[in-house]
Amino acid sequence: MNESTSQTKDGTVKIEVIKEMNRELRSFLEHSLSSDSFWEKWTSIEFPQERIKCWEIKGCAREDCPSYRDADCRCWLRVGTLCGGEVQGDFAKKYKSCFNCPVLQHVEEDVLRSLYEHINILIHHLKKRDEKIVSTAITDQLTGIYNRTYFNEYMEKQLAHASRYKENISFIMVDLDGFKGLNDTHGHQAGDTVLKETAALLQRLVRSSDLLFRYGGDEFLMVLPQADCERAEVVKERIREAVDSWNKDHHERYGKFRLSLSTGCATWKQGDDLVARIREADALMYQDKREKKGVPRA
Repeated sequence: MNESTSQTKDGTVKIEVIKEMNRELRSFLEHSLSSDSFWEKWTSIEFPQERIKCWEIKGCAREDCPSYRDADCRCWLRVGTLCGGEVQGDFAKKYKSCFNCPVLQHVEEDVLRSLYEHINILIHHLKKRDEKIVSTAITDQLTGIYNRTYFNEYMEKQLAHASRYKENISFIMVDLDGFKGLNDTHGHQAGDTVLKETAALLQRLVRSSDLLFRYGGDEFLMVLPQADCERAEVVKERIREAVDSWNKDHHERYGKFRLSLSTGCATWKQGDDLVARIREADALMYQDKREKKGVPRA
């Protein structure tokens, strides 16, 4: 369908076009609510027009572009494309460069398709903004790992799953030793850098099924589903090895400061109280910290 067949001479849109538009929009809404992949793949929508081939319209041969030879993907909706010789990053910034694109101009030659695509672009942009808001709400802005707010949401689902399948969950509380002294001697910027590097160090040690949270100022919490303290002890040993490696690489970076992490482990079993297990891990972490200072067990 083209512009000449979708409008009458007096410019009013034919009722058939309106019906077709509503069918397409209904289909769009149904699929967008049920399929995450729908935002990048559009094979579920039956366009009456031929698929757009941006590489043919623009005479492009960039095989490393994500949209190259992918007729199911709207190039203006995918970040990372190589239009203009540069990687297109943020969606909003990318779309600004699309206004003058011959591919989008080709789309706008058809009234129905143009309206449909503009609605797609608007909703896609809103989805990206929503993802950024959610990401900001659940991640720690300094270290990039999950925050304590998300811990509460995550554990509600994780405990329900573990209870259903009678699985254990282990917790490792991790605290940075001597952090106040680092801040006092080298400044808060150095402290922030060490916090970020500690988070990255710990993140490399967890499985894909494990989650790492920034639990407090200089406290981290590792959640290990389907794991007991024996498994957690293996992780704790890997933490000690990673700390030793970090100190070898940074032994002159902050004077006398050496990275040291105190840890404590507790395992939740079906019927246990979550708060009690977290407190147990926290208490064992402080016990580890006291023993490093030569303070005997209580």
